[in-house]
Amino acid sequence: MKKWQVFVVVISLFVHLAASRVETIIEGRTGEITNKLFDGIRGRRTVEIINKLGGGLTLTLHCKSKDDDLGVQTLAPDSRWSFKFTPAFFGTTRFSCNFKWGGESHSFDIYDDDRDVGDKQCYLCSWNIYNGSQGGFTCRFQESTVSLLGEQI
Repeated sequence: MKKWQVFVVVISLFVHLAASRVETIIEGRTGEITNKLFDGIRGRRTVEIINKLGGGLTLTLHCKSKDDDLGVQTLAPDSRWSFKFTPAFFGTTRFSCNFKWGGESHSFDIYDDDRDVGDKQCYLCSWNIYNGSQGGFTCRFQESTVSLLGEQI
């Protein structure tokens, strides 16, 4: 391998590692999960999850990516939890969450570069979790186009 090829590989790995950063925000407290080297070229994202189940139901959720496990969170009715991160440089970022309430369990990709970049791009990805007649339903307000993106979970 030539010197310039090694240099390109090393720089690519550095950019990927440096741009991977996640924080969680729980009731105003911020905790860093990984090193803060810089905020990244692609721009920081915030994912917010809001318990809109109704009926006094508590929402238990567990979100993680291939690199970061954000732990189990418990949300009282109408409360919210959020985390911030900088997407990977190569567009491979995905956070999946498992949601549990009232004997039900559902999984959903709360952030996916394939879905959440481009015309459906979000920097504040705010998701409401609803209790539907046949399982759960998520709804995200799309601030850039003032529209809604909803999916069955």
